[in-house]
Amino acid sequence: MNITFDSQPASATTRVRRGFGISTDISAMWKRIPLFLVLLICSLAVYMFGPDYYPLFITNGNSLYAAILTGVFLIAAISFKRSGSLKQFWGIAYALFIASAVNLTNDLFAGYNTQFVELFGITSDINRTDALAKIYNTLLVVVPILVLTLASGADLRSLYLRIGNQHRWWGFGIGALILFNFFTSVLIFYGTGYTPSRLGSAILWGLVFSFSNSILEELWIRGIMMKKLLPLLGAGGTVLLTSITFASAHFLSVAFFPAMTVPIFVINTFSLGLACGILILKTDSIWGAFLIHAAADVFLFIATLAAR
Repeated sequence: MNITFDSQPASATTRVRRGFGISTDISAMWKRIPLFLVLLICSLAVYMFGPDYYPLFITNGNSLYAAILTGVFLIAAISFKRSGSLKQFWGIAYALFIASAVNLTNDLFAGYNTQFVELFGITSDINRTDALAKIYNTLLVVVPILVLTLASGADLRSLYLRIGNQHRWWGFGIGALILFNFFTSVLIFYGTGYTPSRLGSAILWGLVFSFSNSILEELWIRGIMMKKLLPLLGAGGTVLLTSITFASAHFLSVAFFPAMTVPIFVINTFSLGLACGILILKTDSIWGAFLIHAAADVFLFIATLAAR
């Protein structure tokens, strides 16, 4: 699927649908299906079978699996870069290497989160503890991504870490409005379940947790992947693949939710992934998607704590 977010006229009869500046090339979509499936398998190997959130599979949190997968993608990236016919695939192979390296880093160092939290003093406030632990987890993700991206010779704009194009204010505006809407909505439905002191703690540390988790996941799943996928899958395929990947990573939430709600959560995160992916491409920036993602997280954080 080749979707372009612009106002250029369709130039071929295969471009059969247009809406809100989106045109779809049906013939290109069918040609890309085999590549889409291969990249989907690779993505699931990293984002669903690799993370240490919950040992649903024997590979989750397995440092040997993460090390082997990281090595495979690095060797593939180097080989593709040196190959004339396969050079177009080196960028996505390197992105998968970075994503897998994040899993390996977490496997090796996530256990030190308690010591990190204790650096700020021991407290009985579980909201503060959870938020500080999330900051540590975010550092384990963001630092390797930034370092390995720069080591490849790319700059941070390749991760959409930029203000954006002429549509950037739409991204910031939509993101801010959704953040405000979700924040006020969660207070309407769950705020009455808190005492004033507990509500203040939940809001403060909920925002810290949500902003940290949002930049973590946006960089790790969409930031490092999307620019590399675009030449291979087009805009539509890129948004679809990263949205499936995003949803599959959240399938591991089976550890935290009743089993019957997990499929609903997967659908929820898939739709969120579509919105964030489209907004990133529309604005050429990560920040609108960051705000939308943070909105969803702060709602979930405050609502979940209210149910404890």
